[in-house]
Amino acid sequence: MNSIRAKVVGIESSENLHRVMLSAGNQIFTVITLELADDYTVGAMVDIRFKSAHVALAKNITGEVSIANRLQATVHDMQKGKILVDMQLESDAGNFYALTTTEAVERMRIVPGDVVTALMKASDLYLSRVEGA
Repeated sequence: MNSIRAKVVGIESSENLHRVMLSAGNQIFTVITLELADDYTVGAMVDIRFKSAHVALAKNITGEVSIANRLQATVHDMQKGKILVDMQLESDAGNFYALTTTEAVERMRIVPGDVVTALMKASDLYLSRVEGA
């Protein structure tokens, strides 16, 4: 499970639905959640957690995309299998992993050192408390 440390910079709520905006590095993340404990407040430090399989990648992306979380990252390392590739990515917000198909990596000609855009749906991100923060 990936984890990026972030600061809560905004919260919008409507009934039981919450949109939480977070800052990590020079990046802004958005998380959509149905449950939000009272101690998740503006200024709180949290970890944004997400599965590597929930990271989509784009190369040379242009135009608009409905996915809120678009993060520029450099491919640091790749472990290529017959079906899947596990990639270590480095970004201003932190390092994380993406898991995608070998076919997609070959089609996009992704190699270590390439800059890609990691796309993460707001509903695929989870928040966890930072102990002592």
